[in-house]
Amino acid sequence: MESPSLLLCKGLLLTASLLTCWNAPTTAQLTIELVPPMVAEGGNSVLFVHKMPLNVQAFYWYKQKDPTKSYEVARYLTPDNTTSKMPQHSGRKTVFYSGSLLIRNVTQADSGFYTLLTFNTEMESELTHVYLEVHKPVTQPILQADNTTVTEDGSLALTCLSEDPGLSIRWLFNHQSLYFNGRMTLSQKNSRLIIDPVRREDVGEYQCEVSNGYSSKTSLPIQMSVTSE
Repeated sequence: MESPSLLLCKGLLLTASLLTCWNAPTTAQLTIELVPPMVAEGGNSVLFVHKMPLNVQAFYWYKQKDPTKSYEVARYLTPDNTTSKMPQHSGRKTVFYSGSLLIRNVTQADSGFYTLLTFNTEMESELTHVYLEVHKPVTQPILQADNTTVTEDGSLALTCLSEDPGLSIRWLFNHQSLYFNGRMTLSQKNSRLIIDPVRREDVGEYQCEVSNGYSSKTSLPIQMSVTSE
């Protein structure tokens, strides 16, 4: 049987080993997510804060990389301060207790770096940055038809014109996505739709919708009719 002194020695060695190998849990890293990821002028953008520290004492938003008073957008202080009422509204901007910042009806002037400065109860500070880019919305496309009154079994060509590059184009029939059939063909970039031969069920309103991932616009409708020979 091992002596009490030997057991004590082994216990101390085991404790020392466990303390050496044990890693203290790391504090969750605060991050900022843009919601939506891309936004066009006139839309709303949320600078969504993830993992705000539970012991936050105060936080400040700045519209630049460095926390300078003149660029302050919003702030939160502890509940015994007059600025602690949440949510806070200032023009087009609203700040929430979670730290998230909502910017409504964004403009090109809202583009740039935003910085969140936080202080915990130990007055330890942390800086987190995010870059907001506000894009110009797409312009409304123009829909052209070679003829709006087509003879049955004839052909119809519709062309969607836009000044913006790199667009995706969607075709609409009577305000719903066009159901394509074997009589319809599209050009390589979907900007031209040909129906050949035309049938009476093709009568109705046609539109094209252009989008670039963060904004979309729909053309004015063109009414197409079919006549007998």
